[in-house]
Parts: sequence; structure tokens; C-alpha cells
Amino acid sequence: MRSDFRLAVVRPNSNVVTQFTDFWDVTPETAHPKARQLLGDSSVVWNYGDEDSPLGNDKGPDTFAGYLAFRADQPDASVDQFIHDELALSRIADTDWALLDSARLQAALDADNRYSVLRRDDFILGLAFAQLLLEGAVDAEVLRRALLALHRQATDVVLSFRGGGFAEARKKQLMGFHRVLES
Repeated sequence: MRSDFRLAVVRPNSNVVTQFTDFWDVTPETAHPKARQLLGDSSVVWNYGDEDSPLGNDKGPDTFAGYLAFRADQPDASVDQFIHDELALSRIADTDWALLDSARLQAALDADNRYSVLRRDDFILGLAFAQLLLEGAVDAEVLRRALLALHRQATDVVLSFRGGGFAEARKKQLMGFHRVLES
């Protein structure tokens, strides 16, 4: 999945320039030092093929690759533009970020067979972790939305809807993602 873009990232307090052509180039060794510090080497976040990783689910790798291309093409653009464009491209409404009420959440999940709610959450979590790995920080609005998404994903309604069992283990994992993003 090589692309024709290249993102050069200059590390803080360093003259080292890291070149990324796609998200596979971003590893614990090449990611921003703050990401390495917060995640360590063994976090599931680094596994871009693991469904439990914010960068490994159906939406995560596309979000990460899209953000790399966006930053390479528009290094000074607002992340809000990326969010708007990506959600529009995916036909996902940029609404209901604070939806946490169980009944309304169940209705939203049932309304379109979970597509909008779960894809929107997977998108914003992928973006938050992409920013962390590349830039060492998460935009304030992305962080706000990502923390809401983590809270929503940990609800019994969403865990039951996603299925697969292991609800307590998933809640623990989501709390770990929450701690990382808040740091």
C-alpha cells in the first residue's frame, strides 16, 4: 500500500528528519518520541493489523494513510478540514459526538446497522493515534471527540452491539487508550 506522497517530520530538539511514505513506516523506532514514551513497544496500537488497535480496525489504516497524505499535501492546514473531508467522503454525519444516552445510542446503532456511529468512532480514534504517533500531540478538538468515542465504545450498548465477547477485557483496553490520550 505505497502511495506517492512523502511526509517529512522534523523531530523536536533535533535535526533528524523522518520520511514517511505510508503508515507502515511509522514504527516504535520512527514514531514521535512522546508516542514511544506513552505507548512503549508492546502496545496493540503499533499492530496495524489488529482489529482491537485504533489503527488496525476497518477504518484505522485508511484514516492513518489519509492523514499522512493530508499532512504531506497540506502541512499547515487545519485538522478540521481533514475531518470534514474524510467524513463527507465516507458519508458519515459530523454530528452526535456526545451521544452517550443508552436508548438513543441503541436507536442510532439500529438505524443504519451501526455504520455511522461505529465508523465515526473508529475514524476519530484512528486520527487521534495517528496524530500522536506522527506529531506527539493530539489536536484539542480531536482529543475531545476521541475521549467521547472511547467512553461510548466502553458502554454496554456498544460492546453488546459489536459482539465478540470479552467485554471486560475490551473496557480495560479502552481505558488504557483513554489514559494514553489524556497524557
